[in-house]
Amino acid sequence: MMSQDFSLTKVVAPLKKIILARHGITDWNSRRRYLGSSDIPLNEQGRKQAEELGEAMAQYGLEAVFCSDLRRASHTALEVQQAVKETEGINLPLIPDARLREIGFGSIEGWTYEEAMKSYPDEVTRWYENPDHIPPPGGAETLAMLRDRVSRFMQELSGKPYSSVLVVTHGGVINAWLEQIGAKSFWDTPLGHGEWIECVKASEDWEVKKPE
Repeated sequence: MMSQDFSLTKVVAPLKKIILARHGITDWNSRRRYLGSSDIPLNEQGRKQAEELGEAMAQYGLEAVFCSDLRRASHTALEVQQAVKETEGINLPLIPDARLREIGFGSIEGWTYEEAMKSYPDEVTRWYENPDHIPPPGGAETLAMLRDRVSRFMQELSGKPYSSVLVVTHGGVINAWLEQIGAKSFWDTPLGHGEWIECVKASEDWEVKKPE
């Protein structure tokens, strides 16, 4: 008699809800400096925003938290994980991913727009006129490249065994994400620091809404 294989196959839950949250504010954000891939920590206001985000997320029935591996995002995500554990007694998986990093700003990271224009007027102008195909001065990533890595993360996330997740990341990543699901144009930034937006799967499309 042939033996039968009774091993269980893991069932993948369909992803129904993604909450996109922007990290808390930093001193460079306050001074309107390009952060990019620079690993700048939250300031006091940003830590407060992260705590408030954690309190708000405790009611959403999250199953996992994904985040950029940069400190301003990972520390924001950690506050959510701790808040859910204290409120619900659940220790959510906290999963950092470098694909959720902000776009790199090359030689002008840490600079203001005015400082960048003073030192690299031609390069900055060309970048602003065609960011899909031209990176920032001294940078290596274009908006098209950012969209590609965000898309690859989104595709992988859809195969994870979760139905409701939080993604803590950066403004550029959130804009690219929303643009790819047809919610907005890239430059129409909807979120301040510590704010979030809900993406809910309705049939084949995603519905996007901000909390009231």
